[in-house]
Amino acid sequence: MFEYIKFYFKQFKSSKFIRKGKCLQCGKCCRNILFYIGDEPVKDENQFEKMKQWDKRYYGFNISGKDENGALLFTCNKLCNDNKCGVYFMRGLVCRNYPKPASKFLINGGKPIEGCGFYFEPDKNFKSYLNKT
Repeated sequence: MFEYIKFYFKQFKSSKFIRKGKCLQCGKCCRNILFYIGDEPVKDENQFEKMKQWDKRYYGFNISGKDENGALLFTCNKLCNDNKCGVYFMRGLVCRNYPKPASKFLINGGKPIEGCGFYFEPDKNFKSYLNKT
């Protein structure tokens, strides 16, 4: 029974994409961070202040501007002038897993920041999915 549960969980929760490439240490991903509440990006400083009350980890970020859609952009305050992380060995899971191959994000046209050394590829080709038994 456990194997069936594990199988279905993997089918629905696992990504259909594989992250490839490597970090180029340009620091762009640490300077152009979007935070979301549900499916909506944070667009208001008051929302961000409430987020910091909910989770103290948000104190590690500063508002650095807005994107073309009005969403707030954040910069990690642990980023050093040489574009390296000042707490690299103690960095959080979000940073360790970036960029995470979230299927919904990629299927809707999302991609890593331009110039990023990471890229995504499907985990198998289309024909493999058709031949699934």
